[in-house]
Formats: sequence, structure tokens, C-alpha cells
Amino acid sequence: MSYATVPHIIRPRAVARHLSRATFEQVGACMTSSYLRVPGAFGWGPDKLGLIFMGREGIRSRSAGIETGQSVRVDYRHGADSLMFFSRVTEALEPGTWRLSRPGTVQRVTRRFEERHPIAPTSGNQVAMMTNQGMQAFPIVDMSSGGAAVQYDARVVGLWVGRRVTVWLETGGVKGVALTSEVRHISRRGCTPGHKLAGLRFVNLDLDARRAVDQILTDG
Repeated sequence: MSYATVPHIIRPRAVARHLSRATFEQVGACMTSSYLRVPGAFGWGPDKLGLIFMGREGIRSRSAGIETGQSVRVDYRHGADSLMFFSRVTEALEPGTWRLSRPGTVQRVTRRFEERHPIAPTSGNQVAMMTNQGMQAFPIVDMSSGGAAVQYDARVVGLWVGRRVTVWLETGGVKGVALTSEVRHISRRGCTPGHKLAGLRFVNLDLDARRAVDQILTDG
């Protein structure tokens, strides 16, 4: 991906005030679930506990794939900023209209400067995660200094956009180095049945973790 996100508005009341202004100004938005994109607009529901996303009239027929419980990303512009937030569909109100959970943060979308390096399947570079069958390792597809794409078995570990998870880097010279990561996107593209691709953003790497990432990037 050529873009990354950085924290912008993090306090609940500040998030609510900002989204109220964006709603009042009727900014255009685009909601994405996996690779399904729905242009439209959002606004607060009557109870102010969640948002209502309303797709445009012309695209409602192709929005049936977005169902209750799915994680979604909403992109929009406000002033000079390109912004986005992650949420979850809590109710499908009618075709093309959904109730969303209240976002915890709003992110500013910025161009990604870290180069992503493909990781060969034969390299042995993996990340281990706790699953419902114990600790398991999964292959790294690509990596940058700020994150990695990991193919994992969705039947044994539950990941969703916005979740923070501890993973452990494993490779020839690196064993069990813990990294805190945040799930930024989930995809099925190029995966075998039952598997998915998770985009992870590394959070607050300590010195050992940074050295481990640098070693993998150097060794390829």
C-alpha cells in the first residue's frame, strides 16, 4: 500500500465533536469492507451512540455483501485533511444503509515512506501468534520498517481491523522477539481457502524488535 495512517483525534469527546462537524458540513465519504467500496455519507444516529452510513442511490444494489458484524473503513475529507476511521457494522437498516459502532479514533491518511520488501516463502521468516490451538507461526508475505503483511489461518485465530495483537518474529537468526502490532486491513486476495492476509502496523518497537526487523529486511 502506498498510504499509511497516523493518529489524529484520539479522545472520545474530541472524536464526537469532529464527526458532528463533518456531519453538519455533509462531507462525502467512502465505506470499504474488504474490497467492496460504497460511496455515500455518514451522520450520527438519533441516540448519538453510533453512526449511520448512507450509500448513494446508484450503488445500493451492489452493497449486499456488507453485513452485520463486518469491520469497515470510512474515508473522507475534512478541510485540507484526508481522514479515515475504522468501525463495525452493528445493524443493516435497509439496502445501502448501515448503523456503525462509534469510532474510537480518527486517523489522518499520509503517504507511506517506508519501502515494502517481498519476503520469499523459502526464507523461513514468520510471525507466531497465539491461536485457539496454541502458538502457531505464519509466513510473512512482505515487510517494511513499519509493518508487515502476514498470511494466516482464519479458522484458528481471529483478527479484525483495529485489533492490537502481540506477535513473535521467527527466522534463522531471530527467535521469539515480541512485537506489538495493530491490524490495519484484512484481505482474502491470493489466499487459499480458510486463510486471509493481514496487514500489520508495528507499534512502539523497542531496540530488540527494531534490530530483528532490520535483520529480516537486510537478509531478505
